[in-house]
Amino acid sequence: MSYNIESYCQTPDFRVKSRPDQEEFGVERSALKTSEVFRDMFLCCDQGYDFVANRDVQDITEVLELDESAATLRVLLQLLHSPPPPPSLCPSSHQARSMGKPISPYNDSRIPYPLLPDMLRLVDKYALSEPLRRSLHSHLFASASAHPLEVYAFATTNGLGDIAAEASAYLLHPPLATYTSNQIAVIPSTAAYHALVRLHSLRVSRLKEILLAEEIFPFGYGACLTHQEDTTRTWNERRMVLATQIEAATDLAAEMTVLLQQLKLCTTCHKACTAAIEMLAYKCNRIPRTIDYLPREHQGN
Repeated sequence: MSYNIESYCQTPDFRVKSRPDQEEFGVERSALKTSEVFRDMFLCCDQGYDFVANRDVQDITEVLELDESAATLRVLLQLLHSPPPPPSLCPSSHQARSMGKPISPYNDSRIPYPLLPDMLRLVDKYALSEPLRRSLHSHLFASASAHPLEVYAFATTNGLGDIAAEASAYLLHPPLATYTSNQIAVIPSTAAYHALVRLHSLRVSRLKEILLAEEIFPFGYGACLTHQEDTTRTWNERRMVLATQIEAATDLAAEMTVLLQQLKLCTTCHKACTAAIEMLAYKCNRIPRTIDYLPREHQGN
């Protein structure tokens, strides 16, 4: 579902005008009153108001001029007349997320990200309803997978910690060093950038530590009497090469599965390799993937 700014008012009884563009829009007072700003304005100025719902919009003389562009007014009036519902949840995502996989909990239907910052600005400026704010926040959350850097920058700027954390999960790849200075410049503070640097560093360090500690025949358990030496050498060679290539988003279990094909002719070696890879996956899934799980940073003098 894409969110279209389109015709939204079937029974206008008031007019709103864009001062910069001199464009007028027919609106419903009842919709405007869902904004605290407009509701308070009407309380002050509604003396003697003659209800005009049955008149043609061209005959309505009451006009409110706002210092907003016509495009921005269309967005505002759409939010007032047809507040967007939250995006729908994707039931299948729960299990994947519980296993540490970065997947959005929402289906693909959401308001396009470029519309959301201005919508949320209008929510604050005109004191729109709290349910609408929560709905837009959920759409912002849903946009993190497709626009992680932009969402992270917006969320950290506006104190939306849970949304910033969600976006950080999708910023594990590519490495931060691959971004241009102009791209990184959207992040609002050194603290926000440093949190990403710490997350990447922690993951690389922990992944390498886990990989180099994981043996294919731990304490000789499940060892193949015929191939133990060769299989151990094959496992060690693969993990030593992989240890030099680890990045924050590296999937160690997936990278080590190439050994299963090499060991398929020996049931015992294949079983031990499968168990070792599964243990790698389990341990790696426990490493933080988002900034909200970073350990507290010690403050130096």
